[in-house]
Amino acid sequence: MTLRIGVDVGGTFTDVFLFKDGDIYRGKSDTTHYDLKVGFMNAARTATEQAGLQLEDAVKTTDAIVYSTTVGTNALIERRGTRLGLITTKGFEDVVQVGRSRNWADGLSHDKKYDRGRARRPEPIIPKNRIVGIQERIDSLGRVVIPMRDRDVLDKIQMLVDQGVRGFVVCLLNSFVDPGHEQRVRELIRERYPESYLGHMPVYLSSDISPKSGEYRRSMTVILDAYLREISSEHLLRLTDELRDFGYKQPFFVAKNTGGLSSLSRSQALELLGSSPAASVVGAEYLAKQLGLENVVIGDMGGTSFDVGLIVGDRDRVYERDPIINRFRVQLPFVAHWSIGAGGGSMAQVFNGELKVGPQSVGSNPGPACYGRGGEYPSVTDANVVLGFLNPDNFLGGNIRLDAGRAENAILKHVADPLGVSVWEAAWQIKLLIDGKMGQEMYRICAQISGEDPRSFTAFSLGGAGPLHATGFADFADIKSIATFSFSSVFGAFSTLTFDILQSYEKTVYMTMMTSGNAEYPLESIDIFNKSAKDLIALAERDMAEEGFDLTAIDLQIEIHMSYGQQRQTVEIRPTKTQLSSASDLKQLCDDFNDEYSRRYGVGATYPEAGIEVVLMKLNAVGPVDEFKFRDNSESPTFGDPSAGTRRAYWGPEHGFIETPIYQYDLVRRNKELEGPAICEASDTTIVVSPGWVFHRDDKDIGWITKKTGGQDG
Repeated sequence: MTLRIGVDVGGTFTDVFLFKDGDIYRGKSDTTHYDLKVGFMNAARTATEQAGLQLEDAVKTTDAIVYSTTVGTNALIERRGTRLGLITTKGFEDVVQVGRSRNWADGLSHDKKYDRGRARRPEPIIPKNRIVGIQERIDSLGRVVIPMRDRDVLDKIQMLVDQGVRGFVVCLLNSFVDPGHEQRVRELIRERYPESYLGHMPVYLSSDISPKSGEYRRSMTVILDAYLREISSEHLLRLTDELRDFGYKQPFFVAKNTGGLSSLSRSQALELLGSSPAASVVGAEYLAKQLGLENVVIGDMGGTSFDVGLIVGDRDRVYERDPIINRFRVQLPFVAHWSIGAGGGSMAQVFNGELKVGPQSVGSNPGPACYGRGGEYPSVTDANVVLGFLNPDNFLGGNIRLDAGRAENAILKHVADPLGVSVWEAAWQIKLLIDGKMGQEMYRICAQISGEDPRSFTAFSLGGAGPLHATGFADFADIKSIATFSFSSVFGAFSTLTFDILQSYEKTVYMTMMTSGNAEYPLESIDIFNKSAKDLIALAERDMAEEGFDLTAIDLQIEIHMSYGQQRQTVEIRPTKTQLSSASDLKQLCDDFNDEYSRRYGVGATYPEAGIEVVLMKLNAVGPVDEFKFRDNSESPTFGDPSAGTRRAYWGPEHGFIETPIYQYDLVRRNKELEGPAICEASDTTIVVSPGWVFHRDDKDIGWITKKTGGQDG
């Protein structure tokens, strides 16, 4: 029996996707913020019971459990991380306070970026009184300019201990060239506070975690990773212990925002931030290849946020090379995704006569007013109940009963009366506004990031609320074709099972591949390239052996970031060799760079006369896992009448109230077209087919919503 379990812990719901011998099962539970493993166990029990298994038996026999979580994100927002001290080079104590010139705007919404009078730099993770500088200096070539003195270091360590720190971050100037001084600081701390004592404190070196140039971003990368390390490991280790008690014997894998999996012992805390939306991009890319789709835009609408991802033709996966986490720039390249505060729990309020929806959320507890848990403010979910799109008696398969009266009263009090409109008009305005925000974000991402016509994209509508709003945001994004999946509401959990084992390593490396003027290929760069590649491969061998692979079973992908001389803009090139041997190898890389540069920016933009340089080397070590395959259901008959009667629904002022046909998703015959307006109800999502759109299920059980050619717009 093949059995794999994927887990996605979101801000509102915890999702589980179970893959058993080609069949899929889903579980969903409230996220239990007081103890995240409780929500996971509840959702896992639902999925395993659907598969005819007991949770304990499933855990014992499963091939792998893959986990993604928001615990680090929440801890960062709430500032619940470890109390740290920072040791840096004397004279550079203010680097993390000053940041970069646009540090005041990093991580802010578009509205707040333009409100410069109120904008402030982010509250530092490590305040100034816990930052010390030591007298030492290594230059950019790795030469010791000012030797480090042990006595000075010990004095500064004591100063931090007196401030009550529980961990040390060490980030010295140019340590990515020569880590010797950082390593000596760690030795001194361990001598003073050995592991055998209760007072032992962890030490985090920038040369280990992010050996790259850029003092501010390198510092913040290490600081954030250290800040979240303890709280992340505590949660995950508790969950691992409980699974071991159940009899789980396989490695416990975590999904990383870099687009791969690894065991806990080979994962950094920072790699878990945003791992869920990154997973959805990887899963969508995986399915797009199976379906033969070129351009795909992902719209993942959950309870709290709306996440957008992008897959463009035959291009490599889109990575964010200069990402912002919370409000800090870091050096961890992760799978690009864009998020706005728009979800089923987005709060609707009226300010100065103007309706606002989001980014504030009512959360999962108390949640929307219709949940009947004490929530007073209306949300997008309440609007969908009032409009008739959601069945109050069959929400999440009937596991949650919604109170339509509470939803109506909340909208009446907080939106309809202040605006002077009816409850139904107010609910429609809430839906229209949230659809517009999501659709405009999708259009912006397609047009600006990909450079392609948004009309050439297929939308993947994901998340519990995604299929309900799919035609709404697609209209605003000018997209004509939408794909939904039977597991759309747990797509993040499904996506974790499409990941390969992945370890990524990056290192700043300066090499001249072609000189300016005389266009020579310096042979000394071959030795630099080969040594740097060998160093990264040695790290990969060490870590992948821990994951259970030998070197012959993994795919080593070298990537170098190249630029014209003195240029900051780089282009990523993948050499076909991990070791170079001649000037012709250098020339080939330079030719590849010129070709790629001209493809991206135009032939006239190339400038090889300035010389060509390498500024960064990256290695991806990939260990493949078993692939998920769609099952062809063309021969599987569907029995029963899909009709579940009708329900009165409001489709806006153009259409008004319509007695709308309701269908049971699982009973809709394959390739039978359902014209909108129509509503398909599944156990954990609702597909709304607006007027002017058509829905059908194909032989792979994928639901397609397409715009009618020349039809009436909804």
